[in-house]
Amino acid sequence: MPALAVLSLSGCMGVFADDRSSISLGSHVRGALLHPVALPFEGPGYEVHPDWRPRDCRYATEEVARWLADVFREVVDRFPDSIAFLGDISGRRGGDVAMHRSHASGRDVDVFYYACDDAGRPLRDLPAMLHFGRDGRAERWSLGRGGRGPKQPVPQARFDARRNWALVRAMLSTPGAEVQWIFVHHALAALMLAEAERQGTDPAIIGRARVLLHQPTNSQPHDDHMHVRLFCDPADRPLGCNDKGPVRWLKKHWKYMRVSQASALRL
Repeated sequence: MPALAVLSLSGCMGVFADDRSSISLGSHVRGALLHPVALPFEGPGYEVHPDWRPRDCRYATEEVARWLADVFREVVDRFPDSIAFLGDISGRRGGDVAMHRSHASGRDVDVFYYACDDAGRPLRDLPAMLHFGRDGRAERWSLGRGGRGPKQPVPQARFDARRNWALVRAMLSTPGAEVQWIFVHHALAALMLAEAERQGTDPAIIGRARVLLHQPTNSQPHDDHMHVRLFCDPADRPLGCNDKGPVRWLKKHWKYMRVSQASALRL
């Protein structure tokens, strides 16, 4: 839906007239952004991939942009040689985004998976996303718009479970936004959770990750990138932000869950 149509449906234009704060409106499918901020093309620990820059889908609310910057900074502080490639967030006004059925309200974020060689060294100059197999080995390039992939051979690469888990962990522990889903292939989620167990991560964080790492049933399996979806900011919800998806008891449930319960949860 065009952004202006969503705004007119919200019935809240009078409320927004003199307020320049950024607001996410509608749902992830039928939504818009009011007074968004553009995430810089590069920052500590991340950059928008060169092939994605012409699309200019790097807009979000102030809260989401700040949260993302904090998340990537936490990962690069832990692994100083880490660079995460960003794909799409939302367009300047939200609304429909080419090649997506979501990303309409600044609360969906695509992040390439970190890849490494067999020695664990990060691979940072990849021309495209890679499809990873169940064992974490890179199998083929992810085709871009028009069905064309890079001409160069697929590298000897594997799914970097350490850095990908560090990213998920940062997303689940960094204040400022709350994760609703992290869409990933179930085999890659298992690799990250195994890494979390190996590191002795807090069982409550692992338990939460087991619930939120999810392979979608109505779209691609997400074996080439991570799609993160955030809940509405509490201040945006009365103004027209709409959470679609799981019932919100899950959010409240975590507040009162004992560690033993969290660690026992499974997808």
